[in-house]
Amino acid sequence: MATTNSATLRFLRQPDTYGVGVAGVRVIETHMSWVFLAGADAYKLKKPLQNASVDFRTVAARCAVCHEEVRLNRRLAPDVYLGVASISQTADGSLAFCSTAERVDCVVHMRRLPEEVMLSYHLTHACIDQDLLEKVALCIAQFHRGLTALRPSPPLWRASIAAVIDENESVLSAYLHYLHAAEPLGLCQQQRSFLRCHADWIDARIHQGRLVEGHGDLRAEHVFTYPSVGAIDCLEFSAALRQLDCADEIGFLALDCERLAGEAVGRSLLRYYLRIMQDDPPPALLHFYQSLRAVVRARLALVRLEEQSHRPHSEWIQRADQWLQLARKHARNMQVTSPALSG
Repeated sequence: MATTNSATLRFLRQPDTYGVGVAGVRVIETHMSWVFLAGADAYKLKKPLQNASVDFRTVAARCAVCHEEVRLNRRLAPDVYLGVASISQTADGSLAFCSTAERVDCVVHMRRLPEEVMLSYHLTHACIDQDLLEKVALCIAQFHRGLTALRPSPPLWRASIAAVIDENESVLSAYLHYLHAAEPLGLCQQQRSFLRCHADWIDARIHQGRLVEGHGDLRAEHVFTYPSVGAIDCLEFSAALRQLDCADEIGFLALDCERLAGEAVGRSLLRYYLRIMQDDPPPALLHFYQSLRAVVRARLALVRLEEQSHRPHSEWIQRADQWLQLARKHARNMQVTSPALSG
């Protein structure tokens, strides 16, 4: 991995960088970025990493993806994403937020959101408000309705889903010795069989215009609830990962709600959304999507074991096991026509 200029990190860690009224800077490190919380604002600096999905080793590449992140996230959070700020080296060698000198990097400039307004906080710290769940469902439904329907070749689309299953299986195979969940590879076999046996359901979703370029990572920690409802942190680096069935996207958010607050909460969110969208996918297809997404989340937790992380090693294993338990639960319902979303 390329090395980020240490001077840039020092610059962003200093309260004086952000002007009067900023007493301290809190730094959060994620897989792909550093986020600097300064007063009422947040600034996201991309890591200069390279992997199978991205190549952020150059300043130009990092700045380009910053602009793409702002463009995409303004679809659901126009008042949160304030723009892209250039970091430049001035004549005396110091760094400053400006675009008139030599640019050394870019950051996404955001309005800082307090933890208390995030859906994840509501789910883990407060009583579940059905009105709030309905507002979240309405926000996502309106977002999906405003997107252009995608019309990929059905065989190619099914092949792309099969490729996700294959990748999940490959990673699970490499990390079996860490897992406590029994026979995790059997999940991939079940999902592959479902995809083969219910190709007509997958194809019908394309013909119905239910495939879109959505958010791509719609988790409860990315949904804010005040002053309006919206979502941040979409998958800005990959259009392919943002292309999905609307029911898959809302199903993933419902799955995360289930993980944090129980099955009934996830079912309520799905029910509200499907009613607003006037959508009626086979319940078993929803369980397939949720089982598949849960294995994807387990896979992503496992690959973190090879990285330096702010989370302990054991926490990633625990998280992978938790997701695999959810994957197995939904896989049991993939062949069942369930009335769980009715009522």
